[in-house]
Amino acid sequence: MGRILLIIWLFVVLIVTSSYTASLTSILTAQQLYSPLKGIESLVASGDPIGYQQGSFSRDYLIEELKIQESRLVPLNSPEAYEKALEDGPSKGGVAAFVDESAYMELFLSTRCHLSIVGQGFTKNGWGFAFPRDSPLAVEMSTAILKLSETGELQRIHDKWLKSIACSSLGAKLQTERLELGSFSGLFIISGVACFFALFIYFAQILWQFRHKYPKQPTAAPSSRFGRLHTFLSFVDEKQEVGNKKKRILTEGGSHRSHDSDEVGRERSHGTIDITSNSQI
Repeated sequence: MGRILLIIWLFVVLIVTSSYTASLTSILTAQQLYSPLKGIESLVASGDPIGYQQGSFSRDYLIEELKIQESRLVPLNSPEAYEKALEDGPSKGGVAAFVDESAYMELFLSTRCHLSIVGQGFTKNGWGFAFPRDSPLAVEMSTAILKLSETGELQRIHDKWLKSIACSSLGAKLQTERLELGSFSGLFIISGVACFFALFIYFAQILWQFRHKYPKQPTAAPSSRFGRLHTFLSFVDEKQEVGNKKKRILTEGGSHRSHDSDEVGRERSHGTIDITSNSQI
C-alpha cells in the first residue's frame, strides 16, 4: 500500500512539475512587441523613412522643429496605408515609424494589437474649439467640458472610443489561461481520496489483526477500555518495531552477501596471481 501511495504522489509531482515548466516556458518564449526605436530622438538619428498624415501639421513640425530632411518623410492618407507601410518597414519601401497626434494614434491602435506607441509624446499642445469673438457658446462649452472632466465622464468617453478593446480582450483571454492552484483541484482530489482509502485499509488491517490477537471480553468494565486502548497502541508500536527490524535484517543480509562476494573475488584474484607467477618460473 505504501508503494501505491508513493507512485500516486510521484505521478502528482510529475504533472505539477510538467505543467509549471510548460507555463514558465510559455511566459518566457511568448512573442512580445519589440522595436529598436526608443523615442523621437532615436527615430531622428536612425535615418529611416518616417510616415505622417497627409495634410496635417506633423510635416511642418518634423521639418522646422526637428530638422528632419524632407526626403525622409512619406505622406500617407489612410489607416490601411499606415499599417502596410509599418509592416513593410524601411527595407521594403515602408517606414520605420509613423508620427501623428495621440488621439488619432490611439484610435488607429485600438484594433491593431501587433503595433504600439514607442516613447513619450514630444509636444504638449492641446485640443481646442474655435468660436467667434464674444460668442456665448465659448463659455458654455468650457463649462460643459469642465463638468465632464470632474465627473469622470470625459475619461469614460475616451475609454469607450480610444481604448484598445481588441487588445484588452486578448489580454483578458491570456489572463484566464494562467496556471493557478485551482487548475490542479481534480488532481489533488484524486490523490487525497487515494491516500484516505489507503489509510482506511491500513487501519482496518491493523484493527483486524489486533482483534484476532486480543479478543474482546464480553463483559468489559469502563476502566478496562483505557487499558485496551493502551494495548492497541502498544500493538501498533510493536508492529512498527517488527517492520523496522525486518528492514534492518534485509539491509544487513544484503551487505553481508556483498561482503562475502568481495572476499570470494579477492581469493580468486590471489589464486590467479599465484598461477601466473608459477608459469613465469
